[in-house]
Amino acid sequence: MGQPPQQLQPLQHRIPLAGSSRLAQQHERLILELLPFNNPDQFQEWLSSVFVRGAWQEFGRDFLNLNVFAREADKDKMAQKTKDAVNSRNAKYLIFHPDKEGWTSDDHHIRFMATVITDNLLKGLWSESEWKKKGLDIAKAIYEVLSFLRATRAPADPNPPQYEG
Repeated sequence: MGQPPQQLQPLQHRIPLAGSSRLAQQHERLILELLPFNNPDQFQEWLSSVFVRGAWQEFGRDFLNLNVFAREADKDKMAQKTKDAVNSRNAKYLIFHPDKEGWTSDDHHIRFMATVITDNLLKGLWSESEWKKKGLDIAKAIYEVLSFLRATRAPADPNPPQYEG
């Protein structure tokens, strides 16, 4: 008889630790200058928190897994559109389970960025007055976080397990 079916473990996003790659270290250092963290450990902890993780998993599931070779969106355009979406409380991007039928790459990027920003405004990472003064800079920083996550994402398995009937 055949072997018992293999237990599949959920893929875990592997965020590079300091020292794992020179490029990742430089990218992390640049992001630390843009975000209110004192050290890389705080940044890594935040990346793994519910304040980033859920939006990242949704972005991966609904966009990146289906568009593996998609180019990154324009940073300035995404930052401005995200700022506008947050300021206007645009339900398209901020409701709990939006209908994403017909969404573009830009829509998925804005959804990720707006969700991370609003969740972290609620958490207190930034105050409302900080957002009003530096909203565009904060949106650009979150764009860089998304770029960092994309760059450090574990590649998809080219030979996934096969299921036989």
